Amino acid sequence: MKKGFIRLTSITLLLVLMLVALPTSAFAFNGQWNTGTTVTVDFEANPAPSWLQIFSDGVKTDGAATICYPFPQALDNWKGNIYQLNNHKWVKLATTTKWMPDTEGAYTACASAPAAGTYVLMGYYSNPFAPTQVSMVDLSEGWNTGVSVDIDPERTPGPEWLQLFYTGVKVGKNTKICHPFPAGPYGWTAEIRQLKNGSWVKLPTTAGYVGTSDENVYTACATTTETGTFALFGYWTK
Repeated sequence: MKKGFIRLTSITLLLVLMLVALPTSAFAFNGQWNTGTTVTVDFEANPAPSWLQIFSDGVKTDGAATICYPFPQALDNWKGNIYQLNNHKWVKLATTTKWMPDTEGAYTACASAPAAGTYVLMGYYSNPFAPTQVSMVDLSEGWNTGVSVDIDPERTPGPEWLQLFYTGVKVGKNTKICHPFPAGPYGWTAEIRQLKNGSWVKLPTTAGYVGTSDENVYTACATTTETGTFALFGYWTK
């Protein structure tokens, strides 16, 4: 009983901290591109990567140009890039964010469009101080199996749009590994990944509530195909 109470208290504390740090989800396209023609993009025919949010209408240029769009979300820990549509794929352009023309104006994302085409501003949430990265909180004893290991995000960083959750785990092949993921119901998508040759390779990951009716825990799970080191990452999607 005492153990269950401590576990529930830890999860509740983490959720409270997480709600405080959640990003602002204001994605209405209220801005205007500084040049070009505004167009509607068919994202079913031209899907954006799943970890990216759409922050603008499309803009069509007749040639190379410097294109800019208001991006105040950058002040709230969002990382933005302008992308070019090329054969149904989105190609990231080098993008700068700054006040224009000064702090009395708008915080804006700009890029050099290399040629005529269609462009969109997209971004992902990245808060290095998010409480979801704190591994000291006991979440139902962490991984369901294996040996817990510390992950060095500087030596073996994950993809830039992902945030590392908790410690990693070493397990054998053909093993189902699970870790509580209470951020899931609050807009975060879980990805369990394996460390291979210094890179993190994504595994098919499921997430949902598991446990008894009075002690449900939102959990991320995946099945390993070989022995190795694994970690739980996530990105914010709404």
